Amino acid sequence: MRQARIYQYTLPVTAGLFLRDQRLTQREGLVVELSEGAQRGWGEIAPLPGFSQETFAEARHALIAATAVWCDHRNIAMPQLPPSVAWGLSIAQAELAQSLPTPSSFQTVPVCTGDPDALLAALGHVSDGPQAGRASNEAKVKVGEYEVARDRLMVTTLLEAIPHLRLRLDANRRWRPEQLEAFWCGLSQAHQARICWIEEPCSDPYQSLAQAEALGLPLAWDETLRDSDDTGLKESDHTRTWVIKPTMVGDLAQVSLSVTRAHALGKTAVISSSLESSLGLTQLSRVASSLTPDVVPGLDTLGVFEQQLDRTWPGANQLGST
Repeated sequence: MRQARIYQYTLPVTAGLFLRDQRLTQREGLVVELSEGAQRGWGEIAPLPGFSQETFAEARHALIAATAVWCDHRNIAMPQLPPSVAWGLSIAQAELAQSLPTPSSFQTVPVCTGDPDALLAALGHVSDGPQAGRASNEAKVKVGEYEVARDRLMVTTLLEAIPHLRLRLDANRRWRPEQLEAFWCGLSQAHQARICWIEEPCSDPYQSLAQAEALGLPLAWDETLRDSDDTGLKESDHTRTWVIKPTMVGDLAQVSLSVTRAHALGKTAVISSSLESSLGLTQLSRVASSLTPDVVPGLDTLGVFEQQLDRTWPGANQLGST
């Protein structure tokens, strides 16, 4: 006999969190529990406000309908579901079938949002090679929120403080083309070589690509992968990386296909979070360990929450519940 239960959660987030210039005070999501006999499977459905194509209400409605189909032993038409619903249900089904990879190192790339000292502390002031217990000497830095000179100084400070550090930069489409040029050209060639990629630098992806071609900088696409049908943008030699956010892509099969396509084009595929709870983060980590074992995923979003769900992620404050 098949059964499905749906839980709703509301978790407080830290003050000062903005998504596309809108302040977020709490994170809403759904957790689905699928059961068949003694087996259980869990999945999280949490569309991200301002980014996901579906609203929370639309996701909840679709989830209720889809679980009814599943309980009736009929196949769920995953491509017809909102991406967050397809993702959460497919992960729950994979857990139920015991096909979701269990081992995970819970590795992630630490994120700096403006305080280089905090990132240095998180990295352990590495100065002589990889630190024990860390998978790589990579960190992510949010740029574009301050003036270009400040961003460049922060990046330079980090690279000079940790000789083996490499940086993933994310501008969230905040730079104008001339700002991107000023930032990149202001870095030394040695420091440019230690930039893994710059993610979505300009609001217009064609401007980003034009600057990448002119300056030789490495690009990463996130929103552009979902917003644009132009294969030239995605397949360009200057596009180094595809940032894949499963909550916004779809079911596990679609996520796996996206990773396969990226690899076939010679791109780096990196699994990234969409402010999921500790439940979602553990499952993203497990998927990343399977699909992209040589790339540390971007899952350093736990710190935005003041409370968490029951599923343990190292460092989580488990005061919340479903």
